[in-house]
Amino acid sequence: MSQPSLRITHFEARMPPADYVFDVWNPMANSYEAAATFEDAMERVQRLAQAVREMWVSKDEALAALNAPPPPVEGAEFAELRVTAQAQRSYDIRSFDSPEWTHFRGYISQAAERISGEVGFVLAPSLIPAPPTPRMQAKSA
Repeated sequence: MSQPSLRITHFEARMPPADYVFDVWNPMANSYEAAATFEDAMERVQRLAQAVREMWVSKDEALAALNAPPPPVEGAEFAELRVTAQAQRSYDIRSFDSPEWTHFRGYISQAAERISGEVGFVLAPSLIPAPPTPRMQAKSA
């Protein structure tokens, strides 16, 4: 099953704020979609992860047609965050200096900060997604 992802690409030759480009991998459309801002990209990747999860839960046959993001472009300075579509979300990351996907242990907010730091994009505190609030555990008798 393919998961959506958020890719940040850094272009040194451009002038701020256009020196960073945000793309979201849409496994249903089999393409990257441009996002205007980091916040828009995070929202889109999370909506896509939920849509893929709903396909998985309903055993939708279209799930088999979903594709993974293509290999990274040689020489591009990028960092990418992939979101699993499972009920218990997990994250994978890759970047220009480590192009293979690796599991990231932590919350989406931490993974977002990590990929942003890989390419020098400074997240405003308001753009960092909050970690989930802990749930109350029932006491066993």
